[in-house]
Amino acid sequence: MPFERLLKELVEKVDAKGAILLDWEGESVVHYGKIDEYDLKVMGAYQVIILNHFKNARNKDEVKFFQMKFSDSVIQFLPVNNDYYVFLYFQNKESAPRALHNLQQVVDIFAREIA
Repeated sequence: MPFERLLKELVEKVDAKGAILLDWEGESVVHYGKIDEYDLKVMGAYQVIILNHFKNARNKDEVKFFQMKFSDSVIQFLPVNNDYYVFLYFQNKESAPRALHNLQQVVDIFAREIA
């Protein structure tokens, strides 16, 4: 399955700045972005750190999704399974519900392919 193509389609569909499939250590497995590759990978890695903090704070509860809204951007983060995650970064806060819907569709495809 061409994961990069799916991430590119996701980014283009929601006019995002970038998307990454990350592993459990925060390493980029595959990514696509319209911003600097290093910046995108660092932002993605920090999401795994935040996820692990949530897990520790909630006594290992499963995190289904998280979203952070900033003054000029939004980050959405969904687990594919216990080992992989997809991170989406975009600027149009009004498109967050649509972006989440599209992100979930990509995560569902990744989950089927990775399983």
